[in-house]
Amino acid sequence: MQSTKRIILALWLCFAAAGVFAQTANDIINKNIEAMGGRDKLMKLTAVYEEITTSVMGQDIPGKVWIVNDKGMRTEMEVMGQKIISVMTKDTGWMVNPLAGSSEPQPLPSEQVKQAAGRMDLRGQFMDYVNKGYTATLLGKETVDGKENYKLKLVKGSDNFEFYIDASTYLITKIVTQVNAAGQTMNTEIGMSDYRKTPEGYEFPYATTININPGGEIKSVISKLTVNPTVDPVVFQKP
Repeated sequence: MQSTKRIILALWLCFAAAGVFAQTANDIINKNIEAMGGRDKLMKLTAVYEEITTSVMGQDIPGKVWIVNDKGMRTEMEVMGQKIISVMTKDTGWMVNPLAGSSEPQPLPSEQVKQAAGRMDLRGQFMDYVNKGYTATLLGKETVDGKENYKLKLVKGSDNFEFYIDASTYLITKIVTQVNAAGQTMNTEIGMSDYRKTPEGYEFPYATTININPGGEIKSVISKLTVNPTVDPVVFQKP
């Protein structure tokens, strides 16, 4: 009788353990999409406007950002009394940087434009990731800042992203990837925190910390966020 109880207990533990590991990458992705506002709501997210403060090399730099989903992004930063403007669309990008000695728009490297594509995808890389050409793999769990996180890899060609997703909230804690700049490959870690729900029901991280190796740390904090504003297409045109 005692041995039978042990067998039953062992089988129960096996089934219980199987349940723990039964979650797939797709399960985690779907829960993240739901946590961000849900598929139906995210499909209605077409644009955002942000007012931000970016801290880099001991300076706090005010800025404004306009993003139209999957179409374009414009950033304006005030540095040393000068306005630096960068604009990227799906295919091209340019920058006006008076601090570099020119008030004329200069083309941005194609690699930089490519890397901005993820930022222009307001609905997130997880939304319809298979149709976007990604494959997803659940790598297990890791502790981040004392909290249990799922670790998930998203890959498309040479693009490789590791997502850390809070196991209780299913919101993204950080993303680890590589970026190429000036012919140099740099490891990049993007931390996301201070999530807040907008009146429309979307979850946005109001604080972002980017660690670049080699490089440094860049922190951005959103002070104002507007969902689905009307954005004049002229903001993406060269002056």
